[in-house]
Amino acid sequence: MKRTITRWLMAGVMATIILGGVPFTGLEGNDGSGLFITTAQAQAAAAGTEVQQGPPETLGDYFRGAGITKWPLVASLIWITSLVIELIIRARVSSLCPPTIVAQLSSAFAVKDYVKAWQLCIDTPSALSRAMAPAIEKIPQGATASADAAMDYMNFQNNIFKVKCSYLNLNATVNTLLGLFGTITGMISAFNKMAFSGATGDPAKLAGSIGEALICTWIGLGAAILSLYLFYVLTNRAKAAMTGMQNIITRLLDEVDFASITPDMEIVTREMKARALGGQAGGGASKAAAVAVPKSKTAPRAPTAAPKAANAAEMVQCPHCQHQIQVGTAKCPNCQSALEWE
Repeated sequence: MKRTITRWLMAGVMATIILGGVPFTGLEGNDGSGLFITTAQAQAAAAGTEVQQGPPETLGDYFRGAGITKWPLVASLIWITSLVIELIIRARVSSLCPPTIVAQLSSAFAVKDYVKAWQLCIDTPSALSRAMAPAIEKIPQGATASADAAMDYMNFQNNIFKVKCSYLNLNATVNTLLGLFGTITGMISAFNKMAFSGATGDPAKLAGSIGEALICTWIGLGAAILSLYLFYVLTNRAKAAMTGMQNIITRLLDEVDFASITPDMEIVTREMKARALGGQAGGGASKAAAVAVPKSKTAPRAPTAAPKAANAAEMVQCPHCQHQIQVGTAKCPNCQSALEWE
């Protein structure tokens, strides 16, 4: 939420700079004065004379003569700026796949510590982490299942980029129509002056309305051309970023030793997933399952468990899920892992 608000604020500031300080000159009265007046206007007001309006010189001068259609165009330009900022920040391989996470996952796979790799994905959110977490869970099912799980999230991320880029294409179409709409309103104003204000023999009375029509067309086409250009540039940028992410995921999965993993091996327990979904994932989860164990075989000997002949009421922690269990219990009631007591 904070990132979204920041992007919109940055977009508003950039649009304000581009338009030449619209908030300072947009509140104009019938006499052409604004909320903030210039030195020439102040001197003319003190002398009791009128300020001679010269030809427009800046982008802000042209913008003020664009009529009411300029405000939808301003909103569109702010939206475009926000989309561009977001796509430039997010559509990068280094943003989707942080190098530190890639290195840590590679190190974990090298020592076959898949539980640690899964916990790393949970603790450090990123696009790569969200793709690799389900892929690690599917490792016992084979390389194809792991790759498919990772690709499912990649398709989801790719659709997000497609939607963002499609908004740029939408702005390209709508801004063209807004420019045409402003042209029509300006021409209607010009014909009304000709019909009801006697402007037939005075071209100066028509110049404002005709200028409004042409300026709206100019702003609308300019925004549309910019949107269309950015649409293709950022679409290709997003495609390149997704291709780089796919290559990294493929390389990481190639480091997994699928030959040494049996189908009945359990890497991520239900307790671990429940903690992760509940927002309680942390270092405790990785300690709860230090190694991946087969489902149908006995668990490693628990170093903290008391002998079976000890007091039956004594409680210890399960070496897999850290749930409190009674000494001598054959199977953990929480994670259903078989236990062997020393």
